[in-house]
Amino acid sequence: MSLIRPLPDCPVDIVGDIHGEIDALRALLRHLGYDEMGRHPERRRLVFIGDFVDRGVDSVAVVRLIKQLTDNGHLAILGNHELNLLRGDQKDGAGWFFEKQREREKHRYVQYKIASEQEKEEILNYINTLPIALENKNLRIIHAAWLPEKIELIRQLGNIDAKTAFSELRQLAKEQEKNQAWYDDYQKEHAFYHQHNRDEHFAMPYLPAVGAFDLYHGQANPIRAVACGTEKMADKPFYAAGRWRFVTRYRWWDDYDDDIPVVIGHYWREWYNTPTTEPTDKWLKSRNELFHEPPNHWLGKKKNVFCIDFSIGAMWKTRLPQSPFSPEQFRLCAFRLPERVLIFHNGEKVQTMGFQAA
Repeated sequence: MSLIRPLPDCPVDIVGDIHGEIDALRALLRHLGYDEMGRHPERRRLVFIGDFVDRGVDSVAVVRLIKQLTDNGHLAILGNHELNLLRGDQKDGAGWFFEKQREREKHRYVQYKIASEQEKEEILNYINTLPIALENKNLRIIHAAWLPEKIELIRQLGNIDAKTAFSELRQLAKEQEKNQAWYDDYQKEHAFYHQHNRDEHFAMPYLPAVGAFDLYHGQANPIRAVACGTEKMADKPFYAAGRWRFVTRYRWWDDYDDDIPVVIGHYWREWYNTPTTEPTDKWLKSRNELFHEPPNHWLGKKKNVFCIDFSIGAMWKTRLPQSPFSPEQFRLCAFRLPERVLIFHNGEKVQTMGFQAA
């Protein structure tokens, strides 16, 4: 099947990034009014926006529940963390799946359930059946960025699974990287970078060719671009999600010209009840620099993009010894449409603001 699939024109509850937080997911489904089989008295449909896995306590249980729900008619799309599993890319928080990664992060994500080999196979087989995006004439749903040119390239792939498509596109980008202006400098920089890239306390110098390499591979592959979002060169190196980085995210929604609304996850929005509240964690604060608006407001120059990731993926921080964080800082969210209401896993409901219909 195509990686861009139809979205039914019916009332939906779009669930944000879950990151293995199975208890929060179960609580959210109860507050939304779904029973254990995913039935709703108003016949609503669930849509899971990706990033089901990593960092949280039980990614296996989350994927199993989502599979059960999609087997019963609900919908899900891939996030970048699912793509990482399909590619065998061992990223931060994935030690529950990759043994080598587990050793690196044993002092951080110490409470997650480890997947068996059979569970790994089941998860990979399932997530490789999922699309990258859903759409109808009134709504678009994608994990990180609706980029029309990239979306059109993905449409042209025809009937293909995500793993095969990503691999073919990555290989094409790899073949063309030697023609890039930064390539020779990257050959000089990358050995030094890989020697120190996971040391948070190392005084990492600015490596422009490493940044150019990451930027190129982030945008040359259209699947990666829409699942991970648009990026630009950072002003200085910064450490995030287990490695030093030279590219940073930016607000693609300020360039989004279409009238059809888009719902996304991915971007680590933080919930706060007053506009004067500041994020207390430096990593979350760097992510929240993307958002100039209150957390229940629509985004973009047409005010028709909404991000529903409210950082449940950082809930693990509350489980560390003597943690300064409150669980209330990190929330799993569902976006109820057409009502345009946020519903959180603690049961709180908040009306969104600022939406401008075409």
